[in-house]
Amino acid sequence: MDLLMSAAALLGLAALFSLINERFLRLQPTIGLMLLALALTALLFLLKVVVGLDSLGWEDVLIDRLDLGSSLLNGVLCFMLFAGSAGVKIEALGESKWPIAAFAIGSTLIAGILIAVLLSNYLLLFGVTMGFAYLFVFGALISPTDPIAALAILKQLGLPKRLETIINGESLFNDGVGVVLFTIGLAVVKGIEEPTASGASLLFAREVLGGTGLGLIVGLVIHHMLLRTRDYPTQLLVTLSAVAMGYAIAEEIEVSGPIGMVVAGIIYGNFTKPRFTEPETRSLTIFWQGIEEVLTALLFVMIGLSIVVVHPVSWSHFAIVASGAILVCLVARALSVFVTIVPLSRAGVLNAHWWSLTQLLTWGGLRGGLALALALSLPDSPEKATIVNMTYAVVIFSILVQGISIGRLFPLSFLQRIMKSA
Repeated sequence: MDLLMSAAALLGLAALFSLINERFLRLQPTIGLMLLALALTALLFLLKVVVGLDSLGWEDVLIDRLDLGSSLLNGVLCFMLFAGSAGVKIEALGESKWPIAAFAIGSTLIAGILIAVLLSNYLLLFGVTMGFAYLFVFGALISPTDPIAALAILKQLGLPKRLETIINGESLFNDGVGVVLFTIGLAVVKGIEEPTASGASLLFAREVLGGTGLGLIVGLVIHHMLLRTRDYPTQLLVTLSAVAMGYAIAEEIEVSGPIGMVVAGIIYGNFTKPRFTEPETRSLTIFWQGIEEVLTALLFVMIGLSIVVVHPVSWSHFAIVASGAILVCLVARALSVFVTIVPLSRAGVLNAHWWSLTQLLTWGGLRGGLALALALSLPDSPEKATIVNMTYAVVIFSILVQGISIGRLFPLSFLQRIMKSA
C-alpha cells in the first residue's frame, strides 16, 4: 500500500464513518468517527484471531504508512491551529488575558509536575518503576488540553461567551506550552541537557518567545500579501504557503511552531480579514473552515485506527498503568485548575464559582491526537511502550467517556451559573 492509496483509504473511511454517524449514531462527529474506527479495528483483530485471516492486516500498513506522529506534528497541526485561532477575537482575548495565561502556562506546568509525582508513587504501589524524567515527559505531553478535541466538542455546549473565550484560549496556547515542556523533558531523557532550572527556563523562554515572534512575522507576511490581491487562488496560495513555511521554519530554528501558528491565525482573523468585505473573504473562510473540519475528521479516524501501533504489554501491566494514568491525570488537572482559579478570583480577575469552574475545566480537559503523536515520536526505549499505552488510555477515556458525558453532566443552566459576571 503506497502513500496515495493510504491517504485515499483514510479519506474513504472518514467519509463512510461520517455518513454512518450522521444517519445512525448521531454522536458528536469527532466522537462518532473515533468510536467507529475503534470498532473496525477491534472487528478486524477478532477476525484475525478467531478466523485466522492474516490478510486483514491492511490497517497496520495504513497507520504505519501515514505515521500519526510525524503527519500530525509536521503536517496537520499547523493548518488546524491557524484555522482554529483565526476565529478568536483579540478583544475577547484581551479581556481574559490573565486567566488564559494562568491556565495555559501555570496550570499546564503544575499539572505536568503533579502527574509525574503522583504517578511515580502510584506505580510504586504495584512494583512498577520508571525514571522520573520519563514520567515528566508523560506529564508534559498529557497535561495540555488538546485544542482540536476541546474546540470540536466543547463548542457544542452553549458556553457563556467569556467562559468560551477562556477555554478556547487555554486550549490553543497550552498546546504550545506542553510541546515546550515535552522538549525540555526529552532533552533530559536523551542526556542532551542537565536538568537545571536555568537551562529549562532558557529553553522555555526561547520556545515561547521565539514562537510568538515567528507567528507575528508570519501573520504580517500574510497580512501584507493578502492586501495586495483579490484573486482567490492567490489568496489560497499565500495562506497555505505562509502557514506551512512558518511551521517548517519553527522546526528548523527550534521555537514553538504551535504558538507561532496560533499567533499568525489571530493576526489574520483580527487585522487582515476585517480589511475585506464579507463577499471578498467568503470563499477563503469557507476553505479554511472546510480544511479544519476535514483534518479533524481524518485525525480522529487515525486515532481510532492507531491502536494497532500501540506497543503490546501484558494485560496486568496495562490495567495498572492505564487506570493509574487516567486517575492521576484527572486529579492533577483538578488540582492545577483549582490552585489557579483561587488567586485569580481573589485578585478580582476571574469572578467565578471556584468549585463549579474546577469541575467543568477538569472534565472538559480533553486530550487528543497531539498527546498520542508526541508519545509515538519518543525514541525507542524500554519506557516507551508504557508511555504510549498510558497516553492512549487517557486519550480514549477523555474523548469517549468525558466527551460523551460532558453535555449531560453540565447542562446549560449549570454553565450559566459558573461565571458570576458572564
